[in-house]
Amino acid sequence: MIENTFVHIDGVSENVEKKLWEAGIKSWKDYCDNYDKIDFISEKKKATIRNEIAFSRQHVEDKNLKYFTDKLNLNQHWRLKDLGKICFVDIETTGLSRWTDTLTVLGIYDGETSHIYIHDKDMQEGYKKLREFDTVVTFNGKQFDMPFIEQKSGEKFNFVHFDLRFLLKELGYAGGLKKIEKELGIVRDGEVAEVDGREAVRLWKRYLRGDENALRILLKYNEEDIVNLDYLLNFYLSEKKKLLGF
Repeated sequence: MIENTFVHIDGVSENVEKKLWEAGIKSWKDYCDNYDKIDFISEKKKATIRNEIAFSRQHVEDKNLKYFTDKLNLNQHWRLKDLGKICFVDIETTGLSRWTDTLTVLGIYDGETSHIYIHDKDMQEGYKKLREFDTVVTFNGKQFDMPFIEQKSGEKFNFVHFDLRFLLKELGYAGGLKKIEKELGIVRDGEVAEVDGREAVRLWKRYLRGDENALRILLKYNEEDIVNLDYLLNFYLSEKKKLLGF
């Protein structure tokens, strides 16, 4: 979708972009192919846009996310989904405080494989894994998951961040992750269907007392979280494209 937008170009407002789309100019290619037919933009601005499109194409080829994040408003960053490496992240903790509570489980889904890391076992490997990615997808991760991870790892991760809590709210879906999943017809495996954040804490405590099955259930719960984030992002993008007429 990055090649369908023009608002990253200086002087191009959302209104100008809308006029381009309404005129059938829905991509950079359309713009260049129909350059001489565009009569509602000054010749000077038209030339500037064409030059910027050439620069933008090079930055897409180079997968230069920073070029676009510097130029796009946060509410347009979803367009960068296909640039760089993307992962879906969810954590389990013993509470809400990133200073006093424990990060027990870190789940990372790369679109094909789930990578799940456990406190006091291989959590450092999880932080290392995160460094492989350019974009992170979470649910409420801007307020919870990523600050928690950064506090515990001692690192600052400069991701492009898609927080589905706020993206889905644009479409009218509010509330917690499990509530939204149910509204969209996502059914979790029976073993973890009723597990929530509080139960996740109890499962961890049972594991600390020697219950390995509790850990297995906790990890399964976390994995369903991260895999479902992939589905939810694709749902959001599909609905967003429909709203924009693509």
